[in-house]
Amino acid sequence: MHIFRRPLKLDKRGMMLVSILIITSVLVLIGFSLASLTTSQYAISNQKVRNTNALMVAEAGVEQTLYQLNSNGSFTGYSTAQVFFNNATQGRGEFTTVMAATSSNAKTITATGKVYRYGKTTNPSTRIVKVTIVGTGSTGYSVHTGPGGLILGGSANITNSDVYVNGGITLSGAATIGTNAKPLKVFVANQLCPTGSNPGATYPQVCTTGQPITTAWSTAIYGTVCATGQTSNNNGSGNPAGNILPGSTGSGLVAGCVAPVVTPPTYDKAAQVAAVTTTAAGNSNTYTCQSWPFDRTWPAKLKLTGNVSVDGSCNVTIYGDAYITGNLTLGGASRITVADSVGATRPVVIVDGTITVGGSAQLVANSAGTGIQFISFKSTASCSPNCTTLTGNNLKTSQGTTTVSVGGGVNLPGMIFQSYWGKATLSGSGTVGSIIGQTVDMSGAGTVTFGTTLSSGSSTWTVTSYQQKF
Repeated sequence: MHIFRRPLKLDKRGMMLVSILIITSVLVLIGFSLASLTTSQYAISNQKVRNTNALMVAEAGVEQTLYQLNSNGSFTGYSTAQVFFNNATQGRGEFTTVMAATSSNAKTITATGKVYRYGKTTNPSTRIVKVTIVGTGSTGYSVHTGPGGLILGGSANITNSDVYVNGGITLSGAATIGTNAKPLKVFVANQLCPTGSNPGATYPQVCTTGQPITTAWSTAIYGTVCATGQTSNNNGSGNPAGNILPGSTGSGLVAGCVAPVVTPPTYDKAAQVAAVTTTAAGNSNTYTCQSWPFDRTWPAKLKLTGNVSVDGSCNVTIYGDAYITGNLTLGGASRITVADSVGATRPVVIVDGTITVGGSAQLVANSAGTGIQFISFKSTASCSPNCTTLTGNNLKTSQGTTTVSVGGGVNLPGMIFQSYWGKATLSGSGTVGSIIGQTVDMSGAGTVTFGTTLSSGSSTWTVTSYQQKF
C-alpha cells in the first residue's frame, strides 16, 4: 500500500525576509565602514592642513625676524609666542624664533610654528624651520649719479640710503625719497650746465642760476637736503608745507648749502683686461648652460667673447673677475653665487655692452657677505667701449642711453650696478647694494632698500640656506 505525501512548500515570504535582513546588515556595515573611513579621512585631511599651516607659520616667523633684524641690528628673535592668526576656520597659529651667531657675518634663525585647533590649548601641529642668514653690504654711496641726475617716477621710493646727485633730481607721480620716520641725507650739486642737447665742450659744470630739484605736488623728500642753488621748498605745487620736508629727525632744505661734486667711482678696465688668463666664447657650454646639468664655474680672470646669457635654471659659481665683450643678460630662474674662497675680495664683472637683470634671477653673496660689482662701459661715443674720459656733447648724449637695466622683484643685497657713461635704470622693487650711473632712473619702481647705510648697520641680512626640521 503506497502512502503519498505532499511535497513541502517553501515559504517564499520568509526567504525574502531573510534576504532583506542579510542585505540590510551588509549595507549597514558598508555604511558604518564608509562613515568611519570618511571620518578618518576628514581627520587626516584636517591634520595635514594644520601641519601645512604650521610650516607656513614657521616660515612667517623667519620672515618677520629677518625684517626686524634689518631694522634693528640688536634684535635677537621672538622668545614670546607671536600670534599669526586666530579664527574658527584656521585655528590659532603662533611662532617663536631663536637667533644664534655662527660667525661675525652669519647667523641662524630657528623658527617654530604651532597651529592649535580653534579654542584648544593642547596638542598643536608643530613644524620647525632653520635658516642661515648672511649680512651683505656695499662700498661707497648707495645712490650716486653724474650730471644726468636722479629721476624718480610712479611709486618709486628710496629708503635707508644717503643720496649723492651731481646733476639734479626730478620727482613725479607719487615718488619719495626717505620717509617721515626715516629721513635721509640728500646732496644735489647742480652740475647741469651748460643746458640743452648740445651743451658744448665745457659740459658739465655747476650752474650759477636755476634750481636743481623739481617735484610734483604728490611727491616728497624727507631728510636733510643740501642742494646748490635751491631756494624753493616747492610749496607752490599745491602742498602748503612744501615737498622738501625734515621728517622726524632731519632739517629739511638747508638754506645756502653748497653740495660737493662727488665724482662717480672710477675703474681701471685696461688692467683687468690685461690680466685675463682664460678666454672662451660667450655661448660656450663650459661657462653658460647650453645643456644639462646646469651647474657652471667661472674661474678668476675669465674673458667671454660676444653676448652672454645666464638664464633658465643655470647655476654659476664665480671665483673672481670676469670680462664680457658683448651684452650680459641674467634672467629666468638663474643664479650666480660668489664662491666662499673669494673671501672679502669683490669680483668685478665688466661688460662692453649692456647689462640686463630680470625674471627671477638671483645674485648671491658668499658667507663673508661679499657681492659682485657689475660695470657697463658702453657709451654713444666713437671710443666706446674703451673710453677713458667723456665730457661735452659725448657725455650729454651717453648719459641718456640706458646701459644697465635691473627689473622685476629683485633681492640683490650687496650687489653694485654701475653704468659708467650711461643711464642705470631700476624698474622693479626689492633690495640692491648700490646703483651708480651718469643718470639713475627709478621711474615706475616700488620701494627699493639700498645696502650701504641701513638703520641696523652696514649689512643687509638675507637667507642663504633653508632646512625643515620635524
